Amino acid sequence: MPEQKHVLIVDDSLVYRRLLVNLLSQWGYRVSEAENGEDALAIMTHTPVSMVISDWEMPVMDGLALCRAIRDIEYGHYVYLILLTARESADDITAGFDAGVDDFLSKPVNQSELRARLHAGARILALEASLAAHNLRLSEALTQIEQDMQVAARLQLSVLPAHQLHYQGYFVDWMFLPSAWVSGDIFHVFPLDDHLGFYFVDVAGHGVSAAMLSLAVARQFLQGRVVERFLFDEQGNVTSPARVVSILNDRFCNEETDIVSYFTMVYGVIDPRDGSGTLCQAGHPTPFIVTPEGAIRETGSGGAPVGLLANMQWEDTAFVLHENERLCLFSDGITECEGPGDEQFGDNRLQNWLQQQRECAVEDLLPRFGQHLTAWRNEGREGERTMTDDVSLLIIERRGE
Repeated sequence: MPEQKHVLIVDDSLVYRRLLVNLLSQWGYRVSEAENGEDALAIMTHTPVSMVISDWEMPVMDGLALCRAIRDIEYGHYVYLILLTARESADDITAGFDAGVDDFLSKPVNQSELRARLHAGARILALEASLAAHNLRLSEALTQIEQDMQVAARLQLSVLPAHQLHYQGYFVDWMFLPSAWVSGDIFHVFPLDDHLGFYFVDVAGHGVSAAMLSLAVARQFLQGRVVERFLFDEQGNVTSPARVVSILNDRFCNEETDIVSYFTMVYGVIDPRDGSGTLCQAGHPTPFIVTPEGAIRETGSGGAPVGLLANMQWEDTAFVLHENERLCLFSDGITECEGPGDEQFGDNRLQNWLQQQRECAVEDLLPRFGQHLTAWRNEGREGERTMTDDVSLLIIERRGE
């Protein structure tokens, strides 16, 4: 035999027990013996038993109770159970299977049948061991994946701007709730010479592939202001946002592959001195400005997503951010979030809520909104539903010097 199995014989008859012990020893099995169920359990606490052949009728603890007890104990491996009995009724057989019995043998035992049942048990044990090893490898792989995803999530967070960012009379803060470890949403606010630059990107799809593309876009913006400087024109002035979006489209639009990877975005610049700004909207939800009086001004001209078609053109939209006004950029994970009756949260709810909270400080408003959206999603439901898409909200407020 390729592997010597350890078999425990449990029978209150010494003669019958010794008969089976001698027989199995001749066949190459390692064998232990016990007089009843309690003795058998005591042996199994320190002996790695692979199979148990037990009589049904025994004093102290019978075979059925022994099988139940074995199934309730975690031995670190599967134990194959064979029950010896003269019972043949369907109810008795059912009771045996319910107790965890794998096979039955009738008394008196036929040697050929016993040997065949032991071989069948050995095959089952080999399959169980193979499955356990496979599950262990899967568990180790899952642990490694989770660790890698945690690192990736920290990397993605490191690309986002600092919370409660102050820049020349402007205040920036944000909320970010990824639907998975990593997100297809990415955004930033950064000084661009004498301007304030900002972008908000939402990659199609979810998970790792979307997160990788979002980081690739973020890298382009870093290169565009530090290495290649395509965020500036030949005269050193800030490049038109529409021109920047067109450059990104040329770089991410690959017609030679069947893989479709695209993203929506808003990119813009603000002159901190007077609040005048320009932005380009490329398939992304339309940004809007909340005034101190509670009015809403949407700013954007639509446009197609980036990376779908080559040679596309986009338009710039001019806007002015007056003192105490807030420019709000967000992902469709907010507006398409489904709540009671699977109704979407929508643009109006978002705008109305931010209107109502206009007197609340931005740094306090954002966590409140996260709680509000989560409560709305779970309203009238038992248990908490996770978000099906990434949820992000970025607010730029002009506070004045």
